[in-house]
Amino acid sequence: MADINVLLVGTGALGSIYAWRLQEGGVRVTCVCRSNYAAVERSGFRIKSDMYGNGTYRPTRVVPTVEAAIGTEFDFIIFCTKALPNLSDNSDIISSAVGPRTIILLIQNGIGIEEPFHARYPHTPIVSVISYIDVSQPEPGIIEHGSISSLLMGIYGNHNDSTKHRLDALSKVWNSQGALCKVVNDIQPFRWLKLVWNASFNTVSVVSGGNNTREMLDNPQCKELLRNIMREVYCIGEAVTGAPLPERMGISGPDGFIDETDKRDVAVEPSMLMDYRARRPMEHDVILNRPLQVARQLGIHAPYMEAVYAMLVMVEKTNV
Repeated sequence: MADINVLLVGTGALGSIYAWRLQEGGVRVTCVCRSNYAAVERSGFRIKSDMYGNGTYRPTRVVPTVEAAIGTEFDFIIFCTKALPNLSDNSDIISSAVGPRTIILLIQNGIGIEEPFHARYPHTPIVSVISYIDVSQPEPGIIEHGSISSLLMGIYGNHNDSTKHRLDALSKVWNSQGALCKVVNDIQPFRWLKLVWNASFNTVSVVSGGNNTREMLDNPQCKELLRNIMREVYCIGEAVTGAPLPERMGISGPDGFIDETDKRDVAVEPSMLMDYRARRPMEHDVILNRPLQVARQLGIHAPYMEAVYAMLVMVEKTNV
């Protein structure tokens, strides 16, 4: 059994699956639940998963706030909330739980998510994590998960051997429970790679009027817009990293992403579209605005991303 204490902040759809896998591997997991607190405290997470089977997951402890978890020294704090730095710097909400042994994991989308945490906790190791998972929470505490679950992790900035050793131990637990997890030396190329899909399909699903991937790809003009956004992300990402972006499962380039998405048996409802329909704030700052800021600094023109970002911000103002 792994002698590890974890605090998971933002235990919604994504967080519940990764918390469940850790606890199945012997990790003690305290889950901070907000809007779903009452349901999870009463009945746990009721999970239907094509990958792991169906069951009820009851965390070691369920709390409504980070402050309510005080009293335990946490080895890891896993941050799974939406990345909305344009609204607030929420790196401070974990300050009361960060201890001398803590390692912070950020499972979030977008570019530049690590900076607020590194600035606030300069002596605490920060781990940048990319997740690929198909999961939703249609009702509080009700989790529907498909057949995808994988994590890529990389330490942000300088670190010592102890941090790497402890991160490998956590990764081993996830892998033992079927959540594919890999620690890489440089996570940033993979973060830009994930942005290729997020900056295109996620954003255009909203500004096109609320369309899933099948509906977007069936329209030739929309398909070309998606391709042009992807080209811009590749251009910016490769200028930043100084090398071609890596492949993922043999997929590379705009045409590779489009073909893979087009061949899926079930159309995807992008997460940004779900947020829009639920009248929640969208992650346009870390998915479009911050990459565009980087592009301007490098002298790279990205007109398709600029146009979609302008429309997305306007749409949000009338919706939230």
